Amino acid sequence: MQTGQQTIWITLAVIALVLARFLFRELRVRRMKTSSLFAVPVLAGIVGAFTIYSVVIAAPNQMTSLVAGSIVAVAVGIGIGLSVAHFTTVQTAAPGVLLVRGSWITVGIWVAALALRLIARWLVSGGQSVVYVNTSSVDGPSLMLNAVLLVMLTTALTTVRLRILTVSRGEPPDATVTAA
Repeated sequence: MQTGQQTIWITLAVIALVLARFLFRELRVRRMKTSSLFAVPVLAGIVGAFTIYSVVIAAPNQMTSLVAGSIVAVAVGIGIGLSVAHFTTVQTAAPGVLLVRGSWITVGIWVAALALRLIARWLVSGGQSVVYVNTSSVDGPSLMLNAVLLVMLTTALTTVRLRILTVSRGEPPDATVTAA
């Protein structure tokens, strides 16, 4: 098997795993403690900050694109977060415990959000293949796009969690929902 074919198969396998993860996570009821509701956005923010720092150190020529991309990523992330939150069901199971369930629409929104990274890569590469491996040096545009993706993801996750918290505070505990 040629290296290009291996890369395509690896990419397709990663895409399949990401889709499976989104389906599993979004289509089942998840218990979320309000005390740890923002753990995932904080973790994504830390990874994003490290990636931004990496761009500053390894590819300073990407700073303008990083700033512009981050501004767009925050706006898009808020839109994604509000959209996902709109199609997410939230119920109070007990004080400090929420039952959260996405939908097929939220799966589609998350998948489309991640597809934006591939589209951005295609645009930045001038229409070249989105499957690109550069092992000889740091690929500045790719690193910058990863940082911008993490800004978008952190913003979207934070927005979703803020909306979940807001909805949960306005909803009385549901007697028909039991804590599992």
